[in-house]
Amino acid sequence: MADRQHFPSAITEAVSSNTACPDTGPKAETTNIFLLLQKNITIESSKHVFSSIVEYILILTLMFAFSAILYVIYKSYISPVFYKKELTEVGFDHIPQGPDKGRRISRAQASRRMGSKLPPPYPNGWFAVAETRELKVGSVLSIDALGQNLCVYRGEDGLARCVDAYCPHLGANLAVGGTVRGSCIECPFHKWRFNAAGTCVSLPGSDIAPKGVSIRTWCVVETDGAIWIWHDAEGREPLWEITDPPELKDFGYRGRNEFEVSAHIQEIPENGADVPHLNAVHSSSLLSDLGERYPVLHEIIGRHVWNADWTKSDDHTSLMHITQEYKVLKYDLARIDVKVTQIGPGHVRLFLKTSVGPFYIAQSVTPLGPLLQKVIHRVYSPAYNAPVGAFLVRCEAYMFERDVTIWNSKRFVSAPAYVKTDKTIRTFRNWFGQFYSEHSLSFRDALQNPLDW
Repeated sequence: MADRQHFPSAITEAVSSNTACPDTGPKAETTNIFLLLQKNITIESSKHVFSSIVEYILILTLMFAFSAILYVIYKSYISPVFYKKELTEVGFDHIPQGPDKGRRISRAQASRRMGSKLPPPYPNGWFAVAETRELKVGSVLSIDALGQNLCVYRGEDGLARCVDAYCPHLGANLAVGGTVRGSCIECPFHKWRFNAAGTCVSLPGSDIAPKGVSIRTWCVVETDGAIWIWHDAEGREPLWEITDPPELKDFGYRGRNEFEVSAHIQEIPENGADVPHLNAVHSSSLLSDLGERYPVLHEIIGRHVWNADWTKSDDHTSLMHITQEYKVLKYDLARIDVKVTQIGPGHVRLFLKTSVGPFYIAQSVTPLGPLLQKVIHRVYSPAYNAPVGAFLVRCEAYMFERDVTIWNSKRFVSAPAYVKTDKTIRTFRNWFGQFYSEHSLSFRDALQNPLDW
């Protein structure tokens, strides 16, 4: 009787029932007991699992929250966010998926009409060619930009330098196997050394360096998290200087987003002067595109509302003031005030004021080829709102990606059908013309001597 009391009640009842039914055989009785035992084990196990979850739900929630906090801290302060999109990853959703999609994208780009009367592809100004964080002391980078093959290196004195890539001796590429020696770059082929001024100062087997042998050096500045070189078709010294903005002294680096864009360089900063496009392209919510597909949800999900004005200065800069509000129903949320300064053809600084503190974004646009630009946004913020700064890296990228989608398929229109709201575009083009000069390489000549194969 003691053992029988330990059986689940359902099994006990089944045994009693079978005892009362002499017609039921031993085999059926065994099957019923087995099935009931299995059923009760499953029920009891489920109850145990459920009770364990209920009992430990708080611990599991705390563990998940703690892990999430650690990840946010890691990406905000230790390992900044890096979001990158290659050329073929944006703006080609209209091309069907398949193993040959890359080939079809290349064919679409090759058949694309570029437009007429395109301006020179490499204007005069400062251009970012490398990331400060990536160029360690003693390291060498091979850079192809502005129709040039370049060697960028950081001397043992900590200074970044840039020279033409090819050794004047027998043409070895200094950026491929070259070695940093003090402030010099050493050729990998015959170990000729060139100092910071580009002059050959030593070579093996000779006590005297050859006279008049040198490589071209480029003016270099480090600011906004990048290494910038001065490009000028007339060979002039820099027409303006760039220095660190005061905010960088107190702000920390939160990450960057990077895009390759198939467009003329002029079209990218022109976006700032094209004020009407803001509400046409960037009003849809970053949270979801359901509002675009189902307009009835537009006000519920929310939308971005933009106001902006663009003005040129009398020098190499232009200014833009932007306000952005996120509207849900009739409520204005998340207001952002932005001051934008365009510095020359390839450098933009954005200062953001928000309810959670200030942010700073440095944009660089560098021509990799006549119709290929590398665009990078580097985000900075104070330490107290670093997690928001890290999140801003992606938010800004998602907004910019909408423009890239259009740029990657459009053609350049030299004489647009201007309307009243386009007056700032006309003004911008006149202002931007100052960065071209008499000896600027024409677009046609640049196409005849491309860096790509």
